Amino acid sequence: MSSSLTLITGATGFVGRHLLDELDGAVPLRCLVRDGGDLSARPGVEVVTGDVSDRDDLARALDGVDCAYYLVHSMETGGDDEFAERDRRLATNMADAARDAGVRRVIYLGGIDADGDSSEHLDSRHEVQDILAGFGGEFVALRAAMIVGAGSASFEALTEVVGRLPVLALPTWRDRLCQPIAVRDVISALAACRTVVPGSYDVGGPDRLTFAAMTTQIAELQGRTPRSFDLPFSNSRVEGAAAALITGQDRELLTPLMAGLDADLVVEDNALHTVFGLEPTPFAEAAAHALEAA
Repeated sequence: MSSSLTLITGATGFVGRHLLDELDGAVPLRCLVRDGGDLSARPGVEVVTGDVSDRDDLARALDGVDCAYYLVHSMETGGDDEFAERDRRLATNMADAARDAGVRRVIYLGGIDADGDSSEHLDSRHEVQDILAGFGGEFVALRAAMIVGAGSASFEALTEVVGRLPVLALPTWRDRLCQPIAVRDVISALAACRTVVPGSYDVGGPDRLTFAAMTTQIAELQGRTPRSFDLPFSNSRVEGAAAALITGQDRELLTPLMAGLDADLVVEDNALHTVFGLEPTPFAEAAAHALEAA
């Protein structure tokens, strides 16, 4: 078994699929997935069917692995458990199993620190980072705000709402700043995380935009005239339910995402350029590409 074997957990998710495409053929790969059917057309990729919640499955998946990507988030996997508790349990399983298997490096994609009131969603991301960092080997955290791409829950929810409503009602988070990043930039950085110095790296696009400005640009890319009015309040439960009704996405997924909008999500030191040597993709370009691919 190759000592350079790389494991991807969450390989059938939004980011995981793109990372698999990036690394397939470049390094020996293994994927831990609950259903391996989607990967049957990739003969060069070893597939382990299982779940991060099962210690035995993790032990099988991590056997002989040098580097492991942790791209699991309970908001994407469903279940009756409260998502923060489930995230905590899954991350602990991964840290313990990676330690027992002698994995050299674990790489995690998390969220940047909020400048303002943090949400339970962001707090959970940071807790997962802390748990994984304690596994005993090298640890790299790549941290981003909204990832722009076809399949991104947060970006697609925003585009669906903008596209389906003739007039947008914008809550108080409309003036909060965000530094969205193109999925292709995230994937390039994640691939490079196999060899960078261990640590935590914040990445973002070149644009710091209010959410109101993002909705305007998205409407224009959709060929629509943006129309909106301001609301004097914000309520993530109401907004999550409304967004779920409009988009057809799961309310339990959208509500914590909405709560996370009520803070500035910007990068102080953009490692995308300084560490990874990449030129960030402008939001308009990334959004246009995502809308075309949807």
